[in-house]
Amino acid sequence: MANASLEAKIREYREMKRLAEEAQAAADGLADEIKAAMNEVGESKMTVGEYKLSYTDAKRETLDRKRLEADLGNLGDYIKVTHYKRFAVA
Repeated sequence: MANASLEAKIREYREMKRLAEEAQAAADGLADEIKAAMNEVGESKMTVGEYKLSYTDAKRETLDRKRLEADLGNLGDYIKVTHYKRFAVA
């Protein structure tokens, strides 16, 4: 593929990424407005037309690596390394 053609694809790719970021920001803003409306009426679950909404508390439990290392010492023997390829355009 010629450099000019590749450069045009890169330009188009970056434009699509920019548009996706703008769309995500707009979607996040709408989500904030919906959550505010749910909070306003004091509902964590509701049905609006054909849509079922849920805005509830969630919990995620993770291991505290610093505390484990403090209690057990070096955790290097338990580290799993995964190799993958990363694509970036700067």
